[in-house]
Amino acid sequence: MEPLRHRIVADFERQVGRHDDPAVYGGPPGDPGLIGPDSVSWEVHADLAAVTQAGLAAIVLEVLHPSVVAGVEDLSDYRQDPFQRARATLGYVLATTFGNTTAATALIDHVRHMHSFVNGTRPDGVPYRALDPELIAWVHTCIPWMIMRTFEATNRALTPDERDRYLAEQAVIGRMGGGEGVPASVAELDDFVTRMRPVLSVTAQTRAFLDFLVCSPFLSDLPGVIQRPVGRFAVHAGMIRAPRWARELSGYDRPAALTRRLYAPALALDARLHRWAFGTPRYVQLARARAAGAPVAEALTR
Repeated sequence: MEPLRHRIVADFERQVGRHDDPAVYGGPPGDPGLIGPDSVSWEVHADLAAVTQAGLAAIVLEVLHPSVVAGVEDLSDYRQDPFQRARATLGYVLATTFGNTTAATALIDHVRHMHSFVNGTRPDGVPYRALDPELIAWVHTCIPWMIMRTFEATNRALTPDERDRYLAEQAVIGRMGGGEGVPASVAELDDFVTRMRPVLSVTAQTRAFLDFLVCSPFLSDLPGVIQRPVGRFAVHAGMIRAPRWARELSGYDRPAALTRRLYAPALALDARLHRWAFGTPRYVQLARARAAGAPVAEALTR
C-alpha cells in the first residue's frame, strides 16, 4: 500500500505544493497564530481532503460575480500557470489559519498589495477594482462557506455554535484582507448571500473560465479523448457542495439521485484516500508544535 500512498501524496504536491515551510508554520514557541489551536478552524482546516474538495465550488462561486471574473480574465495568468494559482490559493487558506502570526499577517498584506494593481473595466462597461471591500468579502466568504459544507458532508456535522465560531474565526482573516461586512455567523452568511445573489451572473467570461476548468491541465496525463468527459465529471462532482441556485446558474446541476449514487460516493472515496495518505498534514504538525512550544525538529513525524 505504500506505493499508492506515495503516489497520492506526490500527485497532490505536484499540483498544489507541500505547505510545510517551518518559517510559516513553525516560528516563535507558543505563538497561536491569528486563530489559535482551540479554534474550530484548526479542526476543519486540518482535514486536507475537505479543504481541497471545497476548492472548485468556491472558485466557481467567486467567478459568478462579473467583476471577479473580469479581473481574473484581464490580469491573471491562470491559463499559463494554473498550478501556481492552485498552490497560492491553498497556501493562503492554510497559512492564514495555521501560520505563525508574523507570517500570516505578512501574507495577507502581500495579497492586498498585489490586488491593488487589479483594476479595469468589465465588458459591460462597469469599472471594477479588486480592493473593493464588497468584492473582497465575497471572494473571502466563498472559501470558508464551501469548506464548511464539504467538511460536514465528508467528515462530521458541526453544531450550530461550531458553525458560528468557524465563520467568526475566518471573518478575522477576511477583515484583515480588506473585506467589509464579512459574515461572522450562519445568520450573517445567509443575509450576505441573499444580498449578493442579484449581482451574480454567467457572462461570456464566466463561460470561458468554466470551460477552462473542464479542460483543466490537471487532467493532462489522461488520453485526450477522455479528458473532457472526465473534466466535466470532476466539475459536476466539485459543484455538488455548492447551493442548488449556484449549480443551476453555472449549468452544473445534476438530479439528486445521480448526485447521491455517483458523485457523492466518488467524493467520499477520494476524501478517505487522501486522509489515509496524508494522516496529520505537515502544516498541522508544525503549527501544533509551535503553539505548544515544542521544537520544530520534533514536529514532523512523516
